[in-house]
Amino acid sequence: MSVNRFESTPLLICATPEALALADAPTGRPLTVIVDIREEWGTAGDAVKNLLDSRTSQGAGRSTLLRIRMPDDDGGQDALGRLIAFRPDGFVLSGCRGTADIQKLDVMLGVAEAENGLAARSTAILAEAGESPAFFLSPHSLQSISARLAGLIFDGAALANETASQAVNVSAGRPGAPMLFARAAIILKGRQASLPCHELIADDTLSGEALWAARETSLADGFSGVIARSAVQLAALAEN
Repeated sequence: MSVNRFESTPLLICATPEALALADAPTGRPLTVIVDIREEWGTAGDAVKNLLDSRTSQGAGRSTLLRIRMPDDDGGQDALGRLIAFRPDGFVLSGCRGTADIQKLDVMLGVAEAENGLAARSTAILAEAGESPAFFLSPHSLQSISARLAGLIFDGAALANETASQAVNVSAGRPGAPMLFARAAIILKGRQASLPCHELIADDTLSGEALWAARETSLADGFSGVIARSAVQLAALAEN
């Protein structure tokens, strides 16, 4: 695989605000940052604002997305409104169960945009699948379900945990059956809807040759690229 191919592959990192504060952005490469606030997204305003202000000052080519769980009540709508006021480029919907979740978040973002004087449909959605097997088992196409839907993310670690399966079937010398099915399903769903699909690195301690091999496998399988889970992984992927 050529170096040029890696140079044209977008760089992405997903981590908590605390971890991202320690990450150095690679020079000369567009970088998308996914701020993981799933566990406290309703009260993460100050951390999000500081991070977004910092990235805005660094210039173009630096998209920022907020990783959240599905808002499920009026309190969730209020929290979404507070976050969208900081003008992130979009939201990653972690634990997405399918089209209904995407469409519900679409409507909620529309309300939040209107309340904050933002242009309609200016905030993107990336659907992250893995925590709920329902996403992979759904027969419904993702095509044209939301003008906001800009891509898919596969979280294999969440899938393995949810299905109590092994990411790798050692005796068979291949990924576990749920992993094989889910990887194929999300790539096919993405291609059907003309959406890019990225894979979240399963282990934040993965490094060196194993990390680069994981990226090669993802690209060969049809993913658009991988998402680093740490500053160390981001630096390694940027260099090789």
